[in-house]
Amino acid sequence: MTTLRFSDKVAVVTGADSGIGRATVTRLLAEGATVFAVDVNRTQPWPEPGAGRLRLLDLDVADPGTPEQLAACLRAEARHVDVLANVAGVLHIAPFLEVSRKDWDQVLAVNLTGVFFLSQAVARIMVDQQAPGRIVNVSSVHAVVSEPNAAPYTATKGGLEAMTRTMASELAPYGITVNCVRPGATMTRMSEPIYTAQVVRSLMAKIPLGKIAPPEWVASAICYLASDEACYTTGACLDVDGGYAMDGSLPGTAYA
Repeated sequence: MTTLRFSDKVAVVTGADSGIGRATVTRLLAEGATVFAVDVNRTQPWPEPGAGRLRLLDLDVADPGTPEQLAACLRAEARHVDVLANVAGVLHIAPFLEVSRKDWDQVLAVNLTGVFFLSQAVARIMVDQQAPGRIVNVSSVHAVVSEPNAAPYTATKGGLEAMTRTMASELAPYGITVNCVRPGATMTRMSEPIYTAQVVRSLMAKIPLGKIAPPEWVASAICYLASDEACYTTGACLDVDGGYAMDGSLPGTAYA
């Protein structure tokens, strides 16, 4: 039996069409939420269950006009806004010495700048409604563990975690919590092309729990931090990485 933690709640999820974002939308709908699902690339139909509580918005989080458009839609169509899950993200693979300004700007526009201004727009609505709210940002294990050939991505995720703590401090007086989920290896549309057989073997040797996560495992953590169960948690970052970041062992060997 599904627990309806989000009955009568309204949530906004970015990056909603696939991967962690889609799994988060599905979980929120299953637990009773009305969801505004934001994505610029809608490629898959949505199943019928919960469809009456699903509003699809074709918006690009990197577009400077999107926060205002989203806020106008929410003020017109939602009686209140309770949750924002910033899931949208992009990854550009290139050696540090070859990253162009265009590549850098694109990654920052989605992963950091977009999160900042969408959070600002939704937080203003939460403040105006004078009711508690939840903002959950999606970081990455590579905020704290290097990822060669992904410097813009790692920079945005490190910045996102620092920004989360500042947002949490400023919004706490309004009863709004701001937290991070820090996924490790997760099989999504973004990661699948780079998860070659060799990469998967290396990940299995590195991750203590020996698994690559499906998006649903990360969505569970997002929904926990978005729920009232996490009402006394703010400014935190929850690792969902199978032990990847904490493990200092030497795969295949050990100190004598």
